[in-house]
Amino acid sequence: MSGEYYQLLWRRALRFMVRAERDYSEGDYDGACFNAEEALQLAVKALLYRYFAETPRIHGSRSLLARLRNLLMDAGRGREAGLIEDYASRRRGDLVLLEESYIMARYGSVAYGRLQAERCLSAAREGLEVLRRVEEGLGEVRG
Repeated sequence: MSGEYYQLLWRRALRFMVRAERDYSEGDYDGACFNAEEALQLAVKALLYRYFAETPRIHGSRSLLARLRNLLMDAGRGREAGLIEDYASRRRGDLVLLEESYIMARYGSVAYGRLQAERCLSAAREGLEVLRRVEEGLGEVRG
């Protein structure tokens, strides 16, 4: 399995986080929320590909995180699954906001404000950090 696709997904995730931060600094809170959700989705997909050879076509950070958590549990990696479970549980409301913004920031009649964008960015930043810790725990182990 090529590590190139995994690296490509991580690079894209990081670029979307840069865009999210830039959008926030420019007052584009819709864009900040949208790009933060995209960053988190791509980061989870990178791990799903690297460790489980999955390329899910689903969207939504909560569904993707749940899939990764379940695969980790099935692979006997309870510690790493617990990191994801803890994050998803603590940040549930923020993850709902992230997912909602993925559609609403483009097509909806709702505009996001500074406080919502701060929540989105914070949740995505923490999510990327949790995924890095999961990777550290997994090393080169594949399911």
